[in-house]
Amino acid sequence: MIIDINGYFGIWPYWPLRGGDPASMLAKMVQYKIGRIFISSLKSVFSDPQGGNAEIKNAVARHPRRFLPAFTYSPYAAGWDGYREDCEEAGICLIKLFPAHHTYHFAEEPRIAELLEFCGERKIPVLIPRRLMMSWRLPVLDVNEIGQLASAFPQIPFIIGAINYLGELQTALHIMRQRANVWIETSAMMAFREIESVVNQVGAERILHGSALPLQNPAIAPLKIQNADISDADKERIFFRNAERLFPGIAWNES
Repeated sequence: MIIDINGYFGIWPYWPLRGGDPASMLAKMVQYKIGRIFISSLKSVFSDPQGGNAEIKNAVARHPRRFLPAFTYSPYAAGWDGYREDCEEAGICLIKLFPAHHTYHFAEEPRIAELLEFCGERKIPVLIPRRLMMSWRLPVLDVNEIGQLASAFPQIPFIIGAINYLGELQTALHIMRQRANVWIETSAMMAFREIESVVNQVGAERILHGSALPLQNPAIAPLKIQNADISDADKERIFFRNAERLFPGIAWNES
């Protein structure tokens, strides 16, 4: 089985997006054996975090055995202080932050610090993508900013999202070596044998499967892990066991 840490849904503003509706996503999940997926609303990324979070709740309520919430907040947007109610209602959830799209810096925003204090108290993981998907045209975040947050909030599990290769990957791995509370997901790992390289450098215990479904082809995400020259036990860790450890109670039920 597979637990997907990095999914989206909704409307893509740059070009037509196929399969962005929940029904199409569910069909792809069945096809590629993705049992559960943390979903973000693209509305949250591009225009309206509060409205996007409402969309997430509706989708999760309709498909609670498949979808899990990845809530987004911006210090400049309405509903920035709704995280406590959202997370308490959800039980299992993920916080996903997009400073490159919401145009802020972590160190300058007391509202973000307040949110992170809450996440630290509740041990709620925080996923911060370097980019939305593997496209060089999209805004990117300096990976070192995530490392600084991980140092400032050691009680929070931080997940570095959408890392590709070369310098940005080595920076991410350096941060993982320095900080035991930093994890990484696989959605943008596109280099030849990159999965096994990451496992060889930092181990498989803090690597999570991510697809960026439906922004990227979900067939690629499991395939590059299945084809990696790593042990079956390490593949299981990446596919679902690490997620089960990071999110107690997430155990997947296919029925």
